Amino acid sequence: MIVLWLLLVQVMAKWPSYSGNQIYVPDTSVPDTSVPDSCPPCFNCMLPMFECSQFSECDSYTGQCECIPGFGGLNCSDALCGALDLPNRDRPPRAQNLTYGRDNSCACADGWGGINCNLCQRDDVCDSFMPDSSLKGTCYRGGALVHKVFQGCDVTNEKILQVLHGQKPQVTFSCDRAKEECNFQFWVDQIESFYCGLDNCTFEHNINDNTTHYKCANAQCKCVPGTLLCGLKGSIDISEFLTETITGPADFACERDQATDKIVQNCKFSEPSMNDLISTVFGDRYITLSCNSGECVHHSEIPGYKIPSRSPDMTLKGRLMLAFTSLVVLVGVSFVAWYVSQSPLFKAGSIQLLNADSLLVNGSADETENFLQSSKSATLTFENINYYVAASANSKSDEKQRVLNDISGLVKPGEILSIMGGSGAGKTTLLDILAMKRKTGDVSGSIRVNGKVVSRKDYTKLIGFVDQDDYLLPTLTVYETVLNSALLRLPRTMSFEAKQARVFHVLEELRIMDIKDRIVGNDFERGISGGEKRRVSIACELVTSPLVLFLDEPTSGLDANNANNVIECLVRLARNYDRTLVMSIHQPRSNIFYRFDKLVLLSRGELVYSGEALRVNEFLKNNGYQCPSNYNIADYLIDITFESGDKKKKKSKASHILSEILPDLEVGTPANEDGHDHAAEILGGGDDRSGSISTATQREWEHYATHREEISTLLRHETEENLENEIQSAGDLNTIILSKKFKDGQYYGELKFNIEEIKREANPTGETNTTSETSSTSFEIPTTLKAASFSEQLSILCSRSFKNIYRNPKLLLGNYLLTVLLGVFLGVLYYKVENDISGFQNRMGLFFFILTYFGFVTFTGLSSFALERIIFLKERSNNYYSPLAYYGSKILVDVIPLRVIPPILLCMIVYPLVGLNMRDDAFFKCIGILVLFNLAISMEILTIGIIFEDLNNSIVISVLVLLASLLFSGLFINTKDITNMAFKYLKNFSVFYYAYEALLINEVKTLMLRERKYGLNIEVPGAIILSTFGFQVQNLVFDIKTLALFNAIFLVLGYLALKLIVVEQK
Repeated sequence: MIVLWLLLVQVMAKWPSYSGNQIYVPDTSVPDTSVPDSCPPCFNCMLPMFECSQFSECDSYTGQCECIPGFGGLNCSDALCGALDLPNRDRPPRAQNLTYGRDNSCACADGWGGINCNLCQRDDVCDSFMPDSSLKGTCYRGGALVHKVFQGCDVTNEKILQVLHGQKPQVTFSCDRAKEECNFQFWVDQIESFYCGLDNCTFEHNINDNTTHYKCANAQCKCVPGTLLCGLKGSIDISEFLTETITGPADFACERDQATDKIVQNCKFSEPSMNDLISTVFGDRYITLSCNSGECVHHSEIPGYKIPSRSPDMTLKGRLMLAFTSLVVLVGVSFVAWYVSQSPLFKAGSIQLLNADSLLVNGSADETENFLQSSKSATLTFENINYYVAASANSKSDEKQRVLNDISGLVKPGEILSIMGGSGAGKTTLLDILAMKRKTGDVSGSIRVNGKVVSRKDYTKLIGFVDQDDYLLPTLTVYETVLNSALLRLPRTMSFEAKQARVFHVLEELRIMDIKDRIVGNDFERGISGGEKRRVSIACELVTSPLVLFLDEPTSGLDANNANNVIECLVRLARNYDRTLVMSIHQPRSNIFYRFDKLVLLSRGELVYSGEALRVNEFLKNNGYQCPSNYNIADYLIDITFESGDKKKKKSKASHILSEILPDLEVGTPANEDGHDHAAEILGGGDDRSGSISTATQREWEHYATHREEISTLLRHETEENLENEIQSAGDLNTIILSKKFKDGQYYGELKFNIEEIKREANPTGETNTTSETSSTSFEIPTTLKAASFSEQLSILCSRSFKNIYRNPKLLLGNYLLTVLLGVFLGVLYYKVENDISGFQNRMGLFFFILTYFGFVTFTGLSSFALERIIFLKERSNNYYSPLAYYGSKILVDVIPLRVIPPILLCMIVYPLVGLNMRDDAFFKCIGILVLFNLAISMEILTIGIIFEDLNNSIVISVLVLLASLLFSGLFINTKDITNMAFKYLKNFSVFYYAYEALLINEVKTLMLRERKYGLNIEVPGAIILSTFGFQVQNLVFDIKTLALFNAIFLVLGYLALKLIVVEQK
């Protein structure tokens, strides 16, 4: 070895400078071991005579060398060019004739460099090394080993460079972490001189000081024959030294050169025997190098790379956003509460009843007196009222069924007209027609006020209407209920004090002042009694001082005492204030009956009597009907006119037999001059219930006794239960007889004469108006005194609704409490969601659940409107307010508090707990999206509730609509994959789709999600995953605009449905 060292020193001292005329041709020939005249053996690395260069592995199956990257040929001795991303067999070899002192560099592919083109220089060339085509590669040039690193280094030892006289010494170095081995090649002018193989290696990297340290326990080196240092003519041959002496351990250490370039590293390669040689010959302790490295990796594998954590804890900006939102909500709620408290419906204090002069604000005294003092009065006349409805579904005829037949009547100021009759007689129908209510059938006839025709629009200003049932808000007090009517319907020129005084005056008149502060109540909350409710309903109409007041069975459902109290109030109203009252009543007590001034008696739509109530008994006596002295005349009227609709055939037979057995009597006309109705008497209509029978009746009874069995056989059934039906059949016949007698008698003539007289007084010139709908209004209406304006109506209705809410806060507070609890539950369940694929899934589930929750909570709007529908119908028909005012109050009071506040509360709780995206105002965008969605879906459900009157039907339809919208929201089916044209565009009608897409885009678009796959920490932009699910990442603004459009559409549809569909029709 000492001789070898001395020889190396002498040779180096006399090192010649090889120029271009000295050509290096690698000796790659195979030793000639063949037998003469025979073919040489094929290359087989399994044979001892063949070996693989670069310490490449030999494939025992094929006998071929598996060359390390950048080398090729049979024995891996040929350096290759091209690019590392190509297999060795596809890479072009270097030129065959290489010359020292000249440029022998490869023509590398674009993006690659180094002696044999193994060093990446751009990120895009590394994409092919990724395990999936969707992943992007990164060219890491920091020097630290990740999987398999390649380095190209220039030797920087000064003496070595001086000895080589300008020839450039270089080193290529590569390591494989998985195999724990490295390869080392020494080049001069890019011609390989020798190579080494290192194994049993360890790899260290200190990210703090940017140093790498590779230690390999074993090393072996070999020369490339015929190259510089390895047998080239004129140079030494260190083959034996390399083979015999270099055994390891070897050490390769680098540190980043901060002064020059971040990708350049100052390295050193050391091995004990080689260090001795370098130290002895050149005076350096080891070979020093300046290296560039390159390794294609995924960016998440770069040393020092930090895996993205979940969204950071809420920043100061986020806390400020939450505080600002809370403040806005608090201020908004406080302002609304203050504004509502200023409404007249909330005003309280001492009441001072004002005189008439104080009631005027901006109108003339005459106008105010005309409306309030009611110096005018109204005489109501109606002639030939007919009403037809469509025949029953079972009827094969297209003819219409007549419900009322030529009904006429008259009632003057200060009088009470009672419409009486049995069940189904047509009382309520006639009352509705007289009040000009909308009817589903055809109405004919004329209705006049003071002898003149009044249009329906003006007619409704003159009248009041009290329904049979009391439709009152249960949460208001008696005073508030009546005040609500006064504020909405009294002239806007009146001051609040005047309206308030009017309310108290009416309460005093109806004797309900003592209960003015009691809640009306309902079936679930105790309130005032039934009779008191009836008087409250009447007070709501009386407060407007109507000229004509209609009441539908005001005593129905009341006990005798309450019924009497109600009638007494009505009588005082008619007498003291010269009002015209028309009421339907079923079977009043005798003391109540005798308070009526006029009576219209109906039976099966036929007019039996119309005139003075006290003269009805006279009419009956004159026509063969005697009411017993101790019998209630009202009961008697019902008894003789009551009929059964299923006895038509029997009535027809009875009439036929009566005609035969009474040849001198035409059914329906008097039998003789004394006016007695023998048929009625025979059927029991004329018997004296006190036990005494008139002489005439007795004679007729004896005369026709022989026919009793025939009639009894016809009308009798096997059981005594059918006795009632026999009497009803008799009543049916009585109806025909009495109606015929009335219209042919003097009472009807007097009625017609009085009506014509009133018409002549109203039209002294002889002009007549025949149709109430087409004739111009002749009756003087105080048109200058307009009721509350739209803004006043809206304010009053909002105040009423707010009062209803805070007195019955279960729905509102329950909604808020449930939202808060749900927010806490979701916040804990999804606490600190991560920025990975599972975190993306959690976000999708979170937003979908939130949308579903808000979607189905809107069903409360169905029941809310269902409870108010009948109240709206009655108040609208009585001209309380316009449909738009009610609709606006419904939106402002019911929809906004229940649909705007809860999404804000939920976002304020969920966002910080879950750790959702707070960048780029995503928090406020999320609130806006949820509010728009909640409003849109609530308006959609409300519209369905308005269209479908039955609550059960509206719930079923709403469920189907929501389920369809959920199906096409984008979670259950990828909308991009729908090819069937019947379903492809259904997502465009899904409110859930636009809200869901907007929430996901707002949250995930800017996030980088990570996933451990292929052994890599893969980062995937959230936008890519959204696109995979069929969502359009750029559609955030479009989705928000579409939600706003849905709100506008459903808002308009809901109003149109309310205006056109929810109309009272009887």
